[in-house]
Amino acid sequence: MQRVSLALLIVAAAFAAMVLELELGRNHQRAALSVFVGVFVVGYPLLCLCCKRGWWKIWQTTLLGIIGGILCALPFANGSFGFQFLLLVFIIAGAALGLLFWLIAIWRNQGLTCPRSFCLPCGVAYRVARKTMLRRNQLQSK
Repeated sequence: MQRVSLALLIVAAAFAAMVLELELGRNHQRAALSVFVGVFVVGYPLLCLCCKRGWWKIWQTTLLGIIGGILCALPFANGSFGFQFLLLVFIIAGAALGLLFWLIAIWRNQGLTCPRSFCLPCGVAYRVARKTMLRRNQLQSK
C-alpha cells in the first residue's frame, strides 16, 4: 500500500500545484494547501473503498480523477477565470492524474494488500484463468 499512498500524495500535490500555477483565490497559497489536504483527506478513504470493491481498473481510476478534478474546481467558481474554462482544465487534469495514479500505484504492483486479481491490468482475465486452474486442479485430484 506504500506505492498507493505515495501516488495519492503525488496527485494531491499536482492538484495543489495547479492551484498555485493558476493563482486561484485571493490567497492562492492557502487555497493550494486546502486543495492538497482535501484531496488527501477524501482520497485515502476512497482508496480503501476501491480496495474493498476491487476498483483498480484504469478507467475507474481515471473516472475518479475526473470526479476529483470537478470537486477541486468547485471552490473556485467565483474566481477570476470563467468557471466553464476552469472546470474543463480541472477535468482534463483529473483524467491525466487518474491515469498517472494508476500507472504509479496499480500497474505491476505486486505489493497491494488487496487480492492479486486486482493488481494486474488484465485483472478480469487473471481471475477467470485462476478459477479455471483451480477447477482443473480439483478435477485432477479426484
